[in-house]
Amino acid sequence: MTTIQEHCCGADLFFNKKTAAKEYRKYLKKGPVKATAKIIQQLAAQNVTGKSLVDIGGGIGALQWWFLQQGGGQTTDIDASSGYLKKAETHAHDNGWQDKTSFLMGDCTDLYQNVEDPHIITMDKVVCCYPNFKEILSATCEKSKEIVSLSYPMDGIISQALRKIGDLYFMIKKNPYRPYVHSVKEIREIFASKGYQRVAHDLSFPWHVETYARN
Repeated sequence: MTTIQEHCCGADLFFNKKTAAKEYRKYLKKGPVKATAKIIQQLAAQNVTGKSLVDIGGGIGALQWWFLQQGGGQTTDIDASSGYLKKAETHAHDNGWQDKTSFLMGDCTDLYQNVEDPHIITMDKVVCCYPNFKEILSATCEKSKEIVSLSYPMDGIISQALRKIGDLYFMIKKNPYRPYVHSVKEIREIFASKGYQRVAHDLSFPWHVETYARN
């Protein structure tokens, strides 16, 4: 069975410098991808001025750049990909945001202890990359002071079929990274059990895009 350390190493190999550079060029040309843009739309209903954000699996940093442009006070990017972290850190430096940003590589459930509790946590396409979704969601709910926004795959036959194709691809590549499709019902039950209420929901096939606020 693949350990979380092996899984993160596999993610670093797959989400590499070349992939990060390609996504960054696309972001500069067209802006955030659809699911990310929907998270931004949902967060736009919240007051982010002076607040803090932890962006799990932040990629090239699209959510972080929007947050800072809207008056956000501080962002922390936690990612398993060194290529994406480097690209995001370079963008922050180029835009004069060095003092407002920090970057940590690894598993967020290990690194949360090194980060002050933020007002907002975002997890764009992260749950599908994590084998133990209950652990990461529970830790995230406990860490956030106010808001958790995330995108995660729809469940069902089509999603499971796509996951199996992904499994085969990574097996052929001899990469321990694996995609996951978790129960939508169980994901929502975790938020409810932690005292959160869903305040926004949208779809961007094959993603659910949702924002939860503490009751």
